[in-house]
Amino acid sequence: MKKSLLITCVCLALGSAALAQLSTRENYELNYKLGARPQAGDAALQFVIPIINLSGDTSAGLYKGNSLFASDFLTYKYYLTDNNVVRGALRWAIDNASVSGLGSDSSAFNNVNEDLLLTDRKQKFIMREFALAGGLEKHFTRSNVFDVYGAGELMIGLGKNKSISEDDFGNGDKMYMTRTTNTRILGFGLITGFNVFIAELPISVGLEYGLTGKWIFGGKTKVVMEQSIEAFDFDESGEWFEQETDAFGNDDLNVNGDVQQYSDLSRRAFILNTNHNVRLNIHIYFSTLRD
Repeated sequence: MKKSLLITCVCLALGSAALAQLSTRENYELNYKLGARPQAGDAALQFVIPIINLSGDTSAGLYKGNSLFASDFLTYKYYLTDNNVVRGALRWAIDNASVSGLGSDSSAFNNVNEDLLLTDRKQKFIMREFALAGGLEKHFTRSNVFDVYGAGELMIGLGKNKSISEDDFGNGDKMYMTRTTNTRILGFGLITGFNVFIAELPISVGLEYGLTGKWIFGGKTKVVMEQSIEAFDFDESGEWFEQETDAFGNDDLNVNGDVQQYSDLSRRAFILNTNHNVRLNIHIYFSTLRD
């Protein structure tokens, strides 16, 4: 009993001393430099992680970002003044392939009528895609930690796919076909965003979202065909337009289940949406001015 009473008295004494220290503790005024805010003459490498899908031509997003994957944009920023920033993005893709060959004569492994042999084949595929985006940012806060801005941007995109196939046969028959698809995109965005500067590193992490719109022109395929069959004295040539899907996203087929052909075809679309352009941004800043 005496031992328990002694322990209780010691605990009460220690608690009273601790309470006295807490009640008389004073706060210290400390100032830490938590950020490295950029200023006029600085630039930034921008890495964009899309939170919402921004990539498809049928979406309202201007571009999906540049998370270091193939076909991503290259994005940069430059500070004209401490609070006015120019932003730019570029995407450029080229894909070419070609085949050219001469058919061999009949042999034990190719024992067919020489008139039906393929004598000359040419195939070529061309893909070109170019997109350029640019805009201006206006920054409203002067904090060395938290930064809020508004921005506007425009984007123009051009795309072309072309395939060429030319086959000639020993009897004079030929089958030629060329398919060409051109696409043009014009987009705009009104954006709100913020950055948080990290410690004393020239790095910030932020989020931006807003209103985006996009016009899409083209997307139709022009087909030019020429074929000749000597045995039937048959010569045919023509050109028409096709589309993979219609305006509602359905396969564009005729009553026989074949791709619908048009003598003339016009395609365009406009999409406008809020918060279809949500991006997580990481900036790495550097100075372009010499000391």
